[in-house]
Amino acid sequence: MARHVAIATLVLALAGRVSAQSASDDARRQYALGAQHESRRELEQAASAYEEAVRLDPRLAVAHDRLGFVYGLQGRTADALAEFQRARDADPSLFDAHYHLGATLWWTGESAGAVEPLQTAVRLRPDHAEARYYYGLSLKKRGDLLAAIAELEESVRLNASIPASMLQLGIALADAGDSAGAIEKLRRAVALDPASRDARNSLGLALLQHGDGDAAVDTFRALVKANPDFHVARLNLGTTLMQRGDLAGAVEVLRELVIRDPSNAEAHYNLGVALKQQDDFQGAEAALRTATALSGTLPDAPFTLGVVLWQTGRARDAAEAFRQAIARRPSYDEAHYMLGTVLRQIGDADSALAEFRETIRLRPTSAEAHLSLGQLLQQRGDRAGATAAFDEAHRLNQQKADVQASTFAVGVGRARVKAGDMPAAIEQFTRALELAPDNFEAHYELAKALTSLGRRDEAATHLTAARRLAPHVRFADPW
Repeated sequence: MARHVAIATLVLALAGRVSAQSASDDARRQYALGAQHESRRELEQAASAYEEAVRLDPRLAVAHDRLGFVYGLQGRTADALAEFQRARDADPSLFDAHYHLGATLWWTGESAGAVEPLQTAVRLRPDHAEARYYYGLSLKKRGDLLAAIAELEESVRLNASIPASMLQLGIALADAGDSAGAIEKLRRAVALDPASRDARNSLGLALLQHGDGDAAVDTFRALVKANPDFHVARLNLGTTLMQRGDLAGAVEVLRELVIRDPSNAEAHYNLGVALKQQDDFQGAEAALRTATALSGTLPDAPFTLGVVLWQTGRARDAAEAFRQAIARRPSYDEAHYMLGTVLRQIGDADSALAEFRETIRLRPTSAEAHLSLGQLLQQRGDRAGATAAFDEAHRLNQQKADVQASTFAVGVGRARVKAGDMPAAIEQFTRALELAPDNFEAHYELAKALTSLGRRDEAATHLTAARRLAPHVRFADPW
């Protein structure tokens, strides 16, 4: 009897294997059918075939992955993500599943969740340029700028013909303070895709960052001429003209922008700033009030409006505008300080005192706030408190002067380097560090100068200090 049971069990087991093999073969046939439909862009039929494939064999990872891809094309993002995850679970070594999951998470705004699958994808396929591109973007979104740049550089090295990779690398380099490197990459991005508005706009911003304002203006003007409705470029043109002191040109550009895009709060705000600098307080007030009304989150609009109201003798209205700016950004230290100044002017000393103390809490290095606090405390007879506040204001002002002198010394040192007088350059860079030990530019310039004289050990010390003080900046090895 036991022998018959054993035989029956064996027969059932063999039958199960045959059934599983048959199901797997059928699943692969459905998968192949789905691929044919997908290649012909017959998405409904492709999805049906892939769905049948994963029903027949839930462990067929490639079918889950392609089903997810088709779902994505159909706009069924949540279903697509679920299928990519099932594909990963079924076969953790399947590159496409990790890559498609990470890229889809990135496009849906889930950059934090995209990091891990994209990291795995890059590990599985180190030579895949697009995977490194999305991995770099996700790292950048997470705040890991230097790691993002490394991935984007590798993406470009693997495939230098992808405009988006070149563009994003240029933007990342600009964010890291490497404006020269950014300009080089962004020019290549423009060459790869001359019609790319974003590449040309980013190039203009990098040129401005690099100090080449004329080239930035020319870039933005050409972009606006070719794309009259590209409001971002027109806004950047107006802002650049304003920064370069061409207020009339800035006002002309920004007036045109607010006509073309009347709901653009930032355009009204920048127009208000330009008019204020022209001493057109009435026009500035109107533009700033419009910007404040259009955006409930832009704190600079009510703040600058408050400044205009204060400068035109309307202190109580100014106080209300500063309160509105603070409501939009509670940590707005300048708004707290200006509110304190206005409150002190209208005789509300208690409230003014509270605003100056809040300013100091938010920005302890504000010499102006310490000075104003000291003056109020002195008026109240608090000599000890006033003295402490005045001493701190004096210390901070001296520190500020030292930082400015340090920056000047670095500039003189660079001029000495160009003149070939390395000992004099080193003297200036050393002086800069005596004035401001945290001046990372002085450390780096000193490292380069010392290297040129063969003093590599000393140079290495200063290079390490520069990288520690400015981890967001890419410092090339000077040797």
